[in-house]
Amino acid sequence: MDNLHMPVPPPPEDNLAQQADYWLALSHSPFFGAEQKQALQDWLSASLQNQQAWRQAQLFWQQTESLTQAQIAEIEKRVLKPSVLQPIPSIPKAKIRYKSPVFYATAACLVLAITLKLLWQPGLFADYQTAKGEQEQVVLRDGSSVLLNTDTRLSVKFSQNSRALTLHEGEAYFTVAPDKQRPFTVQTAKGDITALGTAFNIQQLDDDLTVTVFQHAVRVKFSNGQQIEHLNEGQQTAYIDDQIQPTTTANLNQAKAWREHRLVFKNQPLQTVVAELERYRPVKIIIANKALAQHRVTGVFDPRDTEAAITVIEKTLGLKEYRLTNKLVVLLSAG
Repeated sequence: MDNLHMPVPPPPEDNLAQQADYWLALSHSPFFGAEQKQALQDWLSASLQNQQAWRQAQLFWQQTESLTQAQIAEIEKRVLKPSVLQPIPSIPKAKIRYKSPVFYATAACLVLAITLKLLWQPGLFADYQTAKGEQEQVVLRDGSSVLLNTDTRLSVKFSQNSRALTLHEGEAYFTVAPDKQRPFTVQTAKGDITALGTAFNIQQLDDDLTVTVFQHAVRVKFSNGQQIEHLNEGQQTAYIDDQIQPTTTANLNQAKAWREHRLVFKNQPLQTVVAELERYRPVKIIIANKALAQHRVTGVFDPRDTEAAITVIEKTLGLKEYRLTNKLVVLLSAG
């Protein structure tokens, strides 16, 4: 899509610094065309305070460009050091008044990186989208239905000869209405899945693809040219780390658990569990070290209450949570 014709999303309904970060991130993105430039000028013209916030954001951006790898490594080391992870509300304002340029530059860099990730996410203008923690049932005009899981984006394009959908990112369960004259195909970054009278699940997370068949069969054509003519009921295939995995017998109870608001883990590494929980909550969880990340977790959790899940995991593994912001949490050993 020509970026000159892309809509200008409104800046966040937050303070001026956050709005300035938004506009600065947008100005460095591929979406910054004439319409976006005019919108930025309108925002700057609205007040002197906006202009001041913009200049400050630009200064922070310039400071991030001068960071060395050694400085970045030192910042990461300090972030993960338990002694500095004290509850922020208990620190008097006088003690946090002065921060080094590296602190501000890093904070700005993190804000901009998060904003840019949001701007460049796959399927930004998809027909159907769910936020983190949401699910949505969609009935298509041919009578087929799609249940979208958390943080999912789906586009639909029907014609007289075909039913083409694109799963940009996320997970969805498809129940397909019969129509022999119009194949029902779901396109993903790693391949196309064509229904053969079917109910099936597709999970597309980052660069990994998993297809699970619940009824009848599908045809899978991978992006590398390989093809499975019939992936049958009860079978599963996956494309992980640029490798097609052997077809296996699927654990259908576990594969459908998300549709029943359950997350099932059996002897899984903590890092795997945390990654799954992050799909359902707008909070980044950092595990303090690699050894802790490999601790094993077994349990069944409700994705609608991830705070309860984290609390249970902390108590079971003897962990302590340090909440740096309302969007960033670090898990450490309580001992």
